[in-house]
Amino acid sequence: MRSVLLLILFITLSSAEILEAKYKITYGIFGKIGYAVARLETRGQRYSISVKAKATGLAKILSNGRREEYISQGYIKNGMFIPDLYKKIRSNSTKKDIKIYSFDHSRRVVHLRTKRFKNGKLDHDSEETLPFYAKEDILSLYFNLPLHLHKEAKHLILHAVGGDRKTGRVDIYLPAGEELKKLKRLLRIKEGKIVDVVIHQKIFSSKNGRLHIALQKNSPIAKKALLKDVILFGDITGTLEKVTKK
Repeated sequence: MRSVLLLILFITLSSAEILEAKYKITYGIFGKIGYAVARLETRGQRYSISVKAKATGLAKILSNGRREEYISQGYIKNGMFIPDLYKKIRSNSTKKDIKIYSFDHSRRVVHLRTKRFKNGKLDHDSEETLPFYAKEDILSLYFNLPLHLHKEAKHLILHAVGGDRKTGRVDIYLPAGEELKKLKRLLRIKEGKIVDVVIHQKIFSSKNGRLHIALQKNSPIAKKALLKDVILFGDITGTLEKVTKK
């Protein structure tokens, strides 16, 4: 389920006041194993991004009702999303883990508070400072990609909370030529832009967590994201089902 959410983390929305996108998650021979909903809300110069993922069917049983939610909240400056807070919540029927990252941009530090609950009771509560500073989290980073990318860019090295645990490193690749053609066949698309994102965290058998993401033509909304060859059973894929503007 963690890998399912990481797929959806890189799916961006537009600048509408409230925009929601729902994705179906499939896993090789198992078919649909869950769904995820991404939501962007902007009010003036403030923003809130949330991504919620939920296991269904057999995956729900095997994961003990696994749920995940990622939240980024902050302000918009010169068109860039800058987080004040980034939160990760993972839970099942008996456990709940909460990580809250607080950004102090003036001092260039990020603080982390970790809380764990078992059967509804607090089991762990700790605070620490991350060994690196990043101006963005993994959600705001993808919203900010148009400000990072330029026509000549083939490979970008960025940093965000949610990337490499020690440095925050995230690598962005823009495939071209034969590689681009191969990925379009893999993702079964004919039009649109493809971005490869490497978050440097192990996802199942994928050591670096490399995600192939297909964007719709002339649109920032991703229509598909794929993690290739997971364990023995195939690919994990997130496919856009519906977009709602409010």
